[in-house]
Amino acid sequence: MVDVTIIGCGIIGAAAAFELSKYNVSVLVLEKENDIALGATRANSAIIHAGYDPKPGTIMARLNVRGCEMAKQLTSDLDVPYINNGSLVLAFSEKEMETVRMLYARGNENGVPGLTILSKEEVLKMEPYVSEEVHGALYAPSAGIVNPWEYAIAMAETAVKNGAEIRLNAKVTGISKTASGYSVSVNEHESIETRYVINAAGA
Repeated sequence: MVDVTIIGCGIIGAAAAFELSKYNVSVLVLEKENDIALGATRANSAIIHAGYDPKPGTIMARLNVRGCEMAKQLTSDLDVPYINNGSLVLAFSEKEMETVRMLYARGNENGVPGLTILSKEEVLKMEPYVSEEVHGALYAPSAGIVNPWEYAIAMAETAVKNGAEIRLNAKVTGISKTASGYSVSVNEHESIETRYVINAAGA
């Protein structure tokens, strides 16, 4: 009986395994591909978002800001390159400046640190290659960039060193409730008994 089975080993599955591997529980990660992070993780924008997008009061808003805050130390601990370069939301009309102001208010409510609305002149001073058509921007200094593939691999490797197991080419084909937890069907011919399931699968 496995304590926790994680379905999918992209950045979310790898992060879940990484965190759970710090505790005295057995962790099994099932990944249908022949390597980890081969889905959305390897093809995303690589931005560590500051947290001004999520609706205030949601779990996403709270965790986005907290995750961004944690990224610098975590990537350093995992020896993953990270650049805290901030982000700009550019507006090219007064109408788009309304969105900038809305995101500024939302970000402040979410607790995003250091948010600033920049004028056209301030944007061009910061980024001189931005179009002269720019009207202004929202600047979020806490945002950064990271290679999500490396980030996921580093967390997965650490989880394995801590005792977690990752199985590749292991496609989950069904899940059923049992008296003690769940039975997870893998590749249509194997069943894994587990107390808990975390579904971190992509499409």
